[in-house]
Amino acid sequence: MFPERELKDLIISAIIIDVIYGYPSVSKMIIALLPIGLGFIFHELMHREVARKFGAISEFRAWYEGLIIGLILKMILGVKFIAPGAVYIYKDYLTVEESGKIALAGPLANILLAILFFLLTLAPEEYLFKIGSTGFDINLFLAGFNLLPIPPFDGEKVIRWNPLIWAIFGIPLLAYVFLRLF
Repeated sequence: MFPERELKDLIISAIIIDVIYGYPSVSKMIIALLPIGLGFIFHELMHREVARKFGAISEFRAWYEGLIIGLILKMILGVKFIAPGAVYIYKDYLTVEESGKIALAGPLANILLAILFFLLTLAPEEYLFKIGSTGFDINLFLAGFNLLPIPPFDGEKVIRWNPLIWAIFGIPLLAYVFLRLF
């Protein structure tokens, strides 16, 4: 199901994203590992699987230079810069609709995960509450950030395909991202 290189790229990217997110707090990295790992991996795998449904060859590839830049910026300047890579899609021709649906699949995976993590916040155990609230926040942020309507983000492809669908998902999620930043 997973070529060795793709599996390695997904795992290494998820771990480095977790370090960038939580550094220098080891406890923050431990709490965020599951939400970040699941959010990032499912986001990318949904792109991959929907592309395959449209007859494309698709596979995630890490961008190691971007991951290294992100680590350096976080450790030296305290700035979070996350550019782990992308799902590469190979097909002679993708329609605007196919491209939009492939793009929307990743943020939809994050929305579903956010709902599941929210359910963990209802658990009486404090550790599960922390994982749940972290997972809820991270996954809504990932969905919203990726729906920015500018290249190379998913939102640009979704809005080109169907502005109404982009508005239904993109506007509330971008409002969440904006409010979270301030």
